Amino acid sequence: VDADMLAANAVTSAKMASGVGGKVLSSGVAASWSGSTNSTSYVDSTSFNFTPSATSSKILILAALNHVQDSRTAWATQVLRDSTQIFERDQWKFASTNRNFGIMSYVILDAPNTTSQITYKFQVKRSEPGGVSSDTFNYAANYVYFEVAG
Repeated sequence: VDADMLAANAVTSAKMASGVGGKVLSSGVAASWSGSTNSTSYVDSTSFNFTPSATSSKILILAALNHVQDSRTAWATQVLRDSTQIFERDQWKFASTNRNFGIMSYVILDAPNTTSQITYKFQVKRSEPGGVSSDTFNYAANYVYFEVAG
């Protein structure tokens, strides 16, 4: 397509095969969840099962995690597809002796390459045992997911 074709209105709309190019095939509000942990090993916070309609589908997960952490506690989160880690973020360690508040956003685009049921699992942990062993990570979160045509 060149400038002459556009000027002559020879191209009136984009041509794209049905079901490709980022079309949302399905979506869902997977969950809202909350909890508290002082474990230095990952613990399950929530999960959901999903069955993609095509092997070429992508799964887009959007999430927001609100947290309160006690003094000098660093923490981490990860998302697993079945047993495979697809996302991990290790957060900061505060030097404050007070409670600290924050929000972390997740934008995850996964390509599971299957039409079998899969399980997405969100996990959290203390990544550094700063402060005292009773320091905790308290969280509340929610997320949505979309199956997008690949």
